[in-house]
Amino acid sequence: MTSRTHWVSSRVAADSLGMSERTLYRWRTGGLLKPGLHWRRKFPAPGSAVVYDLTAVESAMRESTARNPAGLELA
Repeated sequence: MTSRTHWVSSRVAADSLGMSERTLYRWRTGGLLKPGLHWRRKFPAPGSAVVYDLTAVESAMRESTARNPAGLELA
């Protein structure tokens, strides 16, 4: 069985992830979210709406906030 990627609108993605659409935009333009993997345009036009793959964005969020145990201060 093949899994399908579920693309959702900016509003749905922001609500589901507990953040603003502006934060998603900043992550996208800052390079944290990669085109084709985390987001894409709904239609192949520059002004087209952006849609997000929630699973991929959640994974990017976990990776960006994960701490390396070797770098943590020992108490």
